[in-house]
Amino acid sequence: MTSTGQVRLERATTADDGVASLVLDNPSRRNAMGVAMYAAVPALIAEVNDDPDVRVLVVRGEGTTFGAGSDITEFRAQRLGNAHVHYDELECRATEALASCRVPVIAAIRGACMGGGLGIALATDLRYAANDTLFSVPPARLGVGYPIDAINRLVVTIGRAAATDLLLTARRFYADEALRIGLVHHVVAVDQLDNLVADRCATIASLAPMTLRAARAALAGRPDATALADACFHSADLVEGITAFEESRKPSFGDR
Repeated sequence: MTSTGQVRLERATTADDGVASLVLDNPSRRNAMGVAMYAAVPALIAEVNDDPDVRVLVVRGEGTTFGAGSDITEFRAQRLGNAHVHYDELECRATEALASCRVPVIAAIRGACMGGGLGIALATDLRYAANDTLFSVPPARLGVGYPIDAINRLVVTIGRAAATDLLLTARRFYADEALRIGLVHHVVAVDQLDNLVADRCATIASLAPMTLRAARAALAGRPDATALADACFHSADLVEGITAFEESRKPSFGDR
C-alpha cells in the first residue's frame, strides 16, 4: 500500500514577512510520513535555500496534528528486510535537509508528534508545542530500528538518561513533560500556538541572517562555523547594525 500524502511548501504572503511553511499533509493518516513524502523534502528545502526572501521556515502538520510517525501501511513493502535501507536513506536525507537548512527552522507542534514525526521535529532548531500534544518514540512497539541520526539528535536534545527512558519504554507523554525534559522550548494552549509561532518568526526574521547562520553552524558543530562567524565581520549587516545603533533606530538587515 502506498501513502497518498504529500509535503508542500507555502511561501510567505509578502516578501517582508520572510516566513515559509513546510506542511506535512496526510490528514487521513494523522500526517504520517510516507516514503514519497520523505523523498520530497530535500527538494523543497532546496527551494527555501534558493529564495532570498525567506528568513525562517515553519514545519507544521495539516489540520489538528503535527505527525503521527512514518506510515505503517507502507512498512510491509518498504521496510521488511533489506528494503529498509532505501527507506531509511530517504528519511535521513529529509531530516538532514531540514537540519542544514539555510534559515532557522521552527516546528509548530500539536496533536501527535511520534516516531518519524518526532524525528522531523528533532531536526528543527526550535520546537513550540500546544498543550494537547502527545509525544512518543514507539519503534519498540513495532519492531523497527529507530534511525541512528534521530537517536543522536534525541540524546543531544534531552540527554542520555531521558532518551534511554523514552526509547526503552516507548511510553507516551504530554507536552508538559516534553517541556520539562527539554524536548520543546515552549508550551501554550492550542489556540495560542499560531500566535506564539508568528511572534517568534517575526523576531527571527528581524535579526541578522549571517549571524544566525554562524550561530546555528556552531551549535551543530559544523566545520564551516568559524568561517561563517568571520564572514559576519565583513558583512553589510554589521555595518547596518552599527549604523542603526548610532542613529538610535531598529536595524534593517538584508545580508543573507
